[in-house]
Amino acid sequence: MNLFELKEPIAYLAVVTTILQFLSGILVCKQYVANRTTAEASSFPFIAGVLSCGIWFLYGLTKRNDKIVMVNTVGLMLMISYTTVFYIYTFKKSAVLRQCTFTFIFFLMLLGYIYVEEDNENLVIRLGSLACSFTLITVAAPMSKLWYVIRVKSTECLPFPMILMSLFVSVFWYMYGYIDQDLFIAVPNFIGMILALAQLALFIIFPSTSHSSIQYKSTIA
Repeated sequence: MNLFELKEPIAYLAVVTTILQFLSGILVCKQYVANRTTAEASSFPFIAGVLSCGIWFLYGLTKRNDKIVMVNTVGLMLMISYTTVFYIYTFKKSAVLRQCTFTFIFFLMLLGYIYVEEDNENLVIRLGSLACSFTLITVAAPMSKLWYVIRVKSTECLPFPMILMSLFVSVFWYMYGYIDQDLFIAVPNFIGMILALAQLALFIIFPSTSHSSIQYKSTIA
């Protein structure tokens, strides 16, 4: 069996694990509803999710890739729903509205470009580059936590299940991108895979609690 024959099963696994990862936002929103507030939490992860899913959705449509379209349609609907719940329970409504307005204007401009661009190959390259760049920024976000864990020598602030799921998602999408010869999918997910492995390695190197627990409790991860 060659790699190409594995393309569909790997694509299926990539889609399923990604949707499961998207669904983790339900637990966060459930906490907001239970507490009747988002407290000091930021809406940025959900807004970033809308941007990421929206860009990949447009890339999938342009490239006529039903797997990318399907997974990001689900992701887009979920991220918009999470943002709505966040808006209902936050006291920072003006900040959320500003972020939503920026996102709306960004997509209007992007759709305008897609409408006037006549070269489909250029369109695929530019949308792919944009989606890839945005994903690289997203996967690089945990780096700040890595330095914190190394400093306090404790992995207590790292969510092991989410990191493990992130590893599976990155592995499957990297394999799919490699088989499909799509660098825009393969590259960011290869980097995401390496970062997830680095975070999981910290659970072996450092215990989940630190002798300097007072320092940990007084520091925001």
